[in-house]
Amino acid sequence: MRLARGSARVLAVGTGLCAAAAAYKHETDEGARRTFKAYAAFLPVVAHYRAVEFRHKLQPPSADAASDEWRALDRRYAAPSVAVLGELGGMYAKYGQTAAGLTNTLSDGWVQELRKLEDQVPPRPAAVVRQTILEETGREPEQIFASFDPTPLGSASIGQVHRATLLDGREVAVKVQYPDSERLFRSDMKAIRGFFQLVAPENLFQLDALEKQNALELDYTIEAANLSLIHGNMSRHGFLPREVAVPLPVAGLSTRRMLVMQLLPGPKLVDGLRRYGAIAAAREGKTLEQLEVEMRARFEDGFVPAKYEGPSAGTIAAYLRLMRARDFLLNVAVGLYNVSLGWTAGRATYVESCLPPNAPRVIDTLMRVHGTQLLADGVFNADPHGGNFLMLPDDRIGLIDFGATKHLTEKERIGACVMFAALHRRDEQMMIDMAQVSGYKSKYGKKEVLMKLMQFGYDSWGKDVTGGKNLVQFIDDLKAIDPWEEVPDNFVMCQFMTIRLRALALAMNHPITVSDYWGPIALEVLRREGLPYEKWDKDMLIKYKPEMNMQKYKFA
Repeated sequence: MRLARGSARVLAVGTGLCAAAAAYKHETDEGARRTFKAYAAFLPVVAHYRAVEFRHKLQPPSADAASDEWRALDRRYAAPSVAVLGELGGMYAKYGQTAAGLTNTLSDGWVQELRKLEDQVPPRPAAVVRQTILEETGREPEQIFASFDPTPLGSASIGQVHRATLLDGREVAVKVQYPDSERLFRSDMKAIRGFFQLVAPENLFQLDALEKQNALELDYTIEAANLSLIHGNMSRHGFLPREVAVPLPVAGLSTRRMLVMQLLPGPKLVDGLRRYGAIAAAREGKTLEQLEVEMRARFEDGFVPAKYEGPSAGTIAAYLRLMRARDFLLNVAVGLYNVSLGWTAGRATYVESCLPPNAPRVIDTLMRVHGTQLLADGVFNADPHGGNFLMLPDDRIGLIDFGATKHLTEKERIGACVMFAALHRRDEQMMIDMAQVSGYKSKYGKKEVLMKLMQFGYDSWGKDVTGGKNLVQFIDDLKAIDPWEEVPDNFVMCQFMTIRLRALALAMNHPITVSDYWGPIALEVLRREGLPYEKWDKDMLIKYKPEMNMQKYKFA
């Protein structure tokens, strides 16, 4: 039942976004219409969830019966509600995308639907894109591009991406912002903030951090600078060009609402997972949807797979090379047959095995890349979901979409190093000292609750942390034992990055503990900078304390 409360809260927030927006006197007519549309769509859904919750309080059903009823509600309402978010676009879709990464809060039925907003938001017509290019450059697309594909490669909350060819023959990706994105951002955020203040003030500290970050995404010149910076950092650390690729912006063609960058070939990681998942499900006589339902049910019941102990990245890479060699030899035989006997007996079909993503190598690479971005550079992509990675033909990983790039101060970066080193060493006293120095306060000051929050928020969802409870039950129980009242928001985007990466790893059946990867990186960075972990104590934490952004709230 507690799991569904998470879903109910999200639905309630969705309804409240609309109701709060209507209260602002300066709301535009279009904003009012958008608000009404969302309100009309979500109100019946919220009412149904609330009615079931109230009935369960009066007459508690068995655990199995309650779970079945909540899942039935999720199946009934998640898809159509998310479709409305996609139609509305703007910050409604943006925060739907954000919620897709909160697998530690929402039921998986909702998360799976919300993930569609990562790259399946309804696109705008080609005429809108052409007009934006004209307004940003003063030129028609034909004066800039030799070809421009009107069908977008992907569409999201504030813009969409198209394939194009420059006049000099270079293939590029063109990211074009919707003309009303900035205006809708302002009105949507006022609606969102108004409702959170009334209904969910404990989440305002996360909203503040996300709002600041999302505001930067409206200026594509910032993303262009981020691409160049990340490209340089990845080259300096040796990841690029050996393991990853980062598209560079095309000089002179990036504006506030248009970003032109190198086109990286290859499917999105999430698409590769879905393709292979469908084949794996078929081998069991199931559809991909049936297999996903089974996995969601296990996850909602508290199942988190044990830490990965399967074949190594090298073993799987050797298997993939063998399968490619097998396909090659078979296709040579098919080709010879087709140019000989095939003319009379009928042509044979070429072989193309559906090869699984090399999950150990992918996760290892992504964890080392993002750990280095955070701990060595202090500049990282805070939203690393499966739609932001490409599987390149040469087996490298393409890193795309750096609108949500977070820049830490030097002291924040060093603090992150100390935190992940402490998590890696299970140094409870250091983590408690860090929380106290940062200004964290809870109602009763229970250290065991603080420890669980830090492990859960930044490191692991394993049973050693949650005790086998499902994720929402775990958080609700901690709130009941010792609700937190003052929390710094400096590392909200760092926490969100770890949530995204852990969710991606789970989707690849490769569960991780973040500090296993980032602890050694943090220890090495501290040593290299003359601040070895062994020297850290409370006085050092005070000396290197960053300026804290404190958020105060109380749970209802």
